[in-house]
Amino acid sequence: MKQKILFATLILLLPLLISSCNNGYEDCHNTVMLKNNSDVTVYYVSTLKDGFFNFDPTSEVHAAEYRIAAGESRKVKIGITLSCWEQVLENAGGNLYIYVYDAAYLDSHDWNDAKNSYLKKYSLTVDQLNKMDWEIKYP
Repeated sequence: MKQKILFATLILLLPLLISSCNNGYEDCHNTVMLKNNSDVTVYYVSTLKDGFFNFDPTSEVHAAEYRIAAGESRKVKIGITLSCWEQVLENAGGNLYIYVYDAAYLDSHDWNDAKNSYLKKYSLTVDQLNKMDWEIKYP
């Protein structure tokens, strides 16, 4: 009976212990937000390597996640779920790159031809993201 109670207690406490572990980082952020303050719909592409575009944001698979209407915000994704952006950026060279595109333009052009026609490119470090309170505002 005592073993069952101990086991149940561990099961209940395990998620709390795991979520409080920051892998040595004083403050970990699991979310970076991108807010579209423009009056047009945009797409974004995020990467940890400058110029590395490994998907088409306009494809049926990705469009819903990478398209941001005017006035809306989205969580920035890099293909995996994160528990600590600080750790990921440190291990990947230190920068998060975000490219913002006009949605109407991308929707009417082939991705391979249009990927270098971005409206804005961000190259952000952890310190810069901290100053922005982990919310990037476009424009």
